[in-house]
Amino acid sequence: KTMDEEERIELEDDVLVSSSWLPEKLMVLLQTIGAASSYGKDEYESEEQVMGNILAWMLCLETLDTAGSVDMRNRSSISAFIQNTKAIGRIMISALHNADLDISRNVNIFGCIDVDRESSFILQMVATLAVFRTVESLPTLVKTWFNDDCPRYLQQKLINFVETRVAPETLQRELDRIKDATTFGEMSVNGSCVSREVVATYQQDECQLSVTIRIPPTFPLRNVEVDCQRTLGIPENRWRRWGLQIMLMLNNQDGSVLDALLLWKENVDKEFEGVEPCPVCYSVLCIKTHAMPNLECKTCHNRFHNSCLLKWFQSSGKHLCVLCQQPWSGSKVG
Repeated sequence: KTMDEEERIELEDDVLVSSSWLPEKLMVLLQTIGAASSYGKDEYESEEQVMGNILAWMLCLETLDTAGSVDMRNRSSISAFIQNTKAIGRIMISALHNADLDISRNVNIFGCIDVDRESSFILQMVATLAVFRTVESLPTLVKTWFNDDCPRYLQQKLINFVETRVAPETLQRELDRIKDATTFGEMSVNGSCVSREVVATYQQDECQLSVTIRIPPTFPLRNVEVDCQRTLGIPENRWRRWGLQIMLMLNNQDGSVLDALLLWKENVDKEFEGVEPCPVCYSVLCIKTHAMPNLECKTCHNRFHNSCLLKWFQSSGKHLCVLCQQPWSGSKVG
C-alpha cells in the first residue's frame, strides 16, 4: 500500500470507531460546526443555538471519556475524528464568550446540566462547564488551539481559569482514578496535588525503574516534564527514551497519566523481551493502536509504526527513511 492509502485507511478506522460510540446525528453536527467555523457565524446565532451546540459537544466529551475507559485506543480514534471536524475552535470561542471564567471554586458547576434539576439550563454556567470539560478531556487539542488560534484577548483569561479551577480538580480526579486502578500489577504509583507530581516505580528483573511526572499548574497549556533519573540498572539512553515516550503521550496524544503509565509498563515489558522500539515515537507499542513496529526499511532494516512513518513523511515533506535517510523502500512485516 502507498502512504496515501495508509492515511485513508487510518481515517476510515477513526470514523468507524467513532461511529460505534457517537450517534450519527452528533457526528454530522460536529462536522457542521467545524465547517461553519470559518464563516464567523457565532455573533448571528441565537442563545438557543449556542446552548444546543455546547450541550451536544459535552455529550460528545462524555462519550469520549466512556469509550476511553473501555479501551484507550477508542480515545485516540475519537479524538482524531473530533480533530478532523475542526469543531473545537468554534465551540471554545462560543463557550469562552459566554462563560464566567472568574467563578468561585466554591460554586459547583457540575450540577448545571443535571437532567432532574428544577430550573432551566443557564447558558453562562453550561458554557463554563464546557470550557472545563474540554480542557480536561481534550488537553492536546486545546493546547494546539490555544497556541495557534486562541484570540489574544482571551488567552490570559483561559490561563487563569485553567490554573485556578481546571488543573487542581482534574489532577485530583486523575489521582483518584490511579488509586482505584487494578491493572498496575507490580508497579506502584503515588501522587500529590500539592507537589503536582506522580511517581511510579516498577521492578523488572534486577532493575528498579522509576518515573516522576511533573504536571505544571497550567497543564495542558504548558507541557508536563518527565524525570527517569532515579532508574537503576538501565542505560541512560533507554530511560531517556522512556521519558520521551511518556511526554509524547501526555503532551501530544490526549492521553491521561493513568493511560501513559500503563502504556509505559507494557513497553518496558516488551523491551525486556527484546522488541526494539519505533525510532519515531520511542515506543514499542503504538500509542494510538497498540500495534508493534511493522514497516521495515529495506536499506537499514529498522522498523517503524505505520502512523509514525506517515507523520514523519508529512512533516518532513520527503519520503526518506528516518534513520538512514535513503529513499523509502519498505515492506510490512509481522
